[in-house]
Amino acid sequence: MQLNNPEFDIDKFSKRLESIVYLIFLLPLLFFGFAFLERESAGGLRSVFFEDPDILFHGVMVAGIGYILMRTSFTWKQDLLKALESIPELDLKIQRLRWPIIYRNILWSFGAGIGAYGLYEKGDMVYAIVFSLFLILITSNRPSPKYFIKFFKLKGEERKWIEGKNQQSV
Repeated sequence: MQLNNPEFDIDKFSKRLESIVYLIFLLPLLFFGFAFLERESAGGLRSVFFEDPDILFHGVMVAGIGYILMRTSFTWKQDLLKALESIPELDLKIQRLRWPIIYRNILWSFGAGIGAYGLYEKGDMVYAIVFSLFLILITSNRPSPKYFIKFFKLKGEERKWIEGKNQQSV
């Protein structure tokens, strides 16, 4: 196993990155809460999506959501692994993931914002499901030592190094 900096603290790095991810998600979360409460107080929440739909509005929303999911889910991991292939040091690989993870979470937060805006504008509960989808994506892919083990499919010494660093800081 090669390291550029043997003092690299994976736990501290992942906690800082996780904090950034949740700060990015804060604005869509607040807007969703506002939209939900606003619609609820006006009696405007609808659970029937196909009753009097605004096709153009829903089409634009689906296009935005589809773009975000395609851009951040289907080839994201393979592209990053291919780009990081030439770097032998594990700590540098993890550090280089910082901006792509932030970018992906900004897009997911934007998708959550689309869900909150759809709920605010139309009151259709399907947008609450869209918001929940992005909430699940953000929380299940939060940057943690276990996430990096799964991302790089680490085994042996590299896995023990990350697990050891994580257990020492607990």
